[in-house]
Amino acid sequence: MLTVSGYYVGFMALLVAILPLAANERTRMVGAWLAGGLCLAFMALRYDAGYDYFSYRQMATWQVDLSFLEPAPAALARMARAWGEPQLFFIITAILYVSCFVSALVMSRRNLAWCLLFFVCLPLIYLSAFGFVKQHVAIALFMLAMACLERGMRLPALVLMLVGTSFHYTLALYLPLLVIYPLLRRAYPFWLYLGLLPLCFVAGPLAKSILSALGLYAHYFEDFSGGGEKLYVIYLLICLGTLVMWKHFRLSLDPWAFNLMFIGVALYTLFITYGEHVARASYYFLPFAIFVICDVIEHFRDKLLPSLISGVLMMALFFMSLKVAAGNQDHDFLNNYEFYFLSDEALVVGNGGQS
Repeated sequence: MLTVSGYYVGFMALLVAILPLAANERTRMVGAWLAGGLCLAFMALRYDAGYDYFSYRQMATWQVDLSFLEPAPAALARMARAWGEPQLFFIITAILYVSCFVSALVMSRRNLAWCLLFFVCLPLIYLSAFGFVKQHVAIALFMLAMACLERGMRLPALVLMLVGTSFHYTLALYLPLLVIYPLLRRAYPFWLYLGLLPLCFVAGPLAKSILSALGLYAHYFEDFSGGGEKLYVIYLLICLGTLVMWKHFRLSLDPWAFNLMFIGVALYTLFITYGEHVARASYYFLPFAIFVICDVIEHFRDKLLPSLISGVLMMALFFMSLKVAAGNQDHDFLNNYEFYFLSDEALVVGNGGQS
């Protein structure tokens, strides 16, 4: 059986071998969906990987009541129960998550090799989806909805947003984006972006008071969990670094992608003092950093060093996520990974319940 490191090293080695296909104009679609298929299989077949993995497994095995769940994950859990196969829940959610993300990446018309590498390696995206399944399926649907909206496909965008809300109610907070979307396509003055971030930092208590008064997620603020500071710094540096390059290198930014990422960084700034579980409101927007970093690399495409640095940094971030998981005080929520069909639970089921 593969060692723990072998699973992730093997996955990354296969991904890197496929990515050149996605970088080639002739084979970009084949490469994108081959890489997407690899990501899907690695996610769908996981066992004991993900912060809330066993919580979802209990939902799919008659061990907990489903009345508290949003309708879509509750329906999937009931389907898994009816088939007597809890892994079905993870297979279907993996299909939804990866297919929506890859479709959004393809629709962006950017270099798919870089897009896929950033999708896998950036924190709070692919590996985080192993645990917070409900919200991350909603995030993938939101990403695809925004990609559709960018192409003028308003009805599909609305449908995707509504389906995403059925997976995680927090997405409903961002439905107004369908109306104010034209504002996201504008580039705003450099000073406005820089001024908003410190304003968000000091406005946290005001946001808490407003949400508590409205009765929206007030209980999230009652239990301070801490954490998330290092991840916040990563996205803050991406945001500030992009702004500096925009100002001093005349970087050609896509306002749509940057504004969406900036909303995520601003929300993270707003809520980070209340803990990572509150800052998760920003997770819907942080994946747009994929497109922003791609645009930065494209600006320096004639120079080899920026590409090499980006590749090395992404690999470092991927394995850093595994290291952070290993140091978690509650439990290691990634490095226990194994394929479900090789797990002790699957072997017991396959032997008719006899170990």
